[in-house]
Amino acid sequence: MAISPPSDIVLDVLNNADPSRLEVAQAKLKAGQATAEARRLASTDASFDAAFRSDPVADAHKIRHRLDGVQKKDVPETYRKFEAMVLQNFIKTMLPDSDEVYGKGATGEIWKGMMAEQIANEIARDHGIGIAEKLLENGPTSLKDKAEKAEMNRSDRMHMATQIIDEKQLEALDKLLPGNLSGRQS
Repeated sequence: MAISPPSDIVLDVLNNADPSRLEVAQAKLKAGQATAEARRLASTDASFDAAFRSDPVADAHKIRHRLDGVQKKDVPETYRKFEAMVLQNFIKTMLPDSDEVYGKGATGEIWKGMMAEQIANEIARDHGIGIAEKLLENGPTSLKDKAEKAEMNRSDRMHMATQIIDEKQLEALDKLLPGNLSGRQS
């Protein structure tokens, strides 16, 4: 016969306890369990994901932005995805090259890339490092300005090209015609 001290002690106490006091204790335990269950169900999101996401680093990040007085803009998802792609390349180069961590060969490279991708997505989702905000800031208006500048540069280049062609035509004409009609010397 095996002896299990903790359960034997509990059984001895229960066997020797006053039945009325035992019922009261069991009722209190059940009420406590019911209260805990009610609290769990009443919370807005008692899932593991919600508990996992309430990390102090993210909370500190949000508080820092509030204290700085910076109002975060709603950045479109495409800008966030671009920032995640850029970050993925940086992160992948920073991750250790270890066969023990990721595995050997092409499979290890795939796992390393997937890990870098997930880390980058999380960083970009939580306000990133500012690439998406900068793109939003310099977005469409900057593209319009660049198009106008490119058009101005194009007209300047066309004018220069026309001048060069005219000069070459005059030089060719000078060589062909006797007497230097253009008034230049070659």
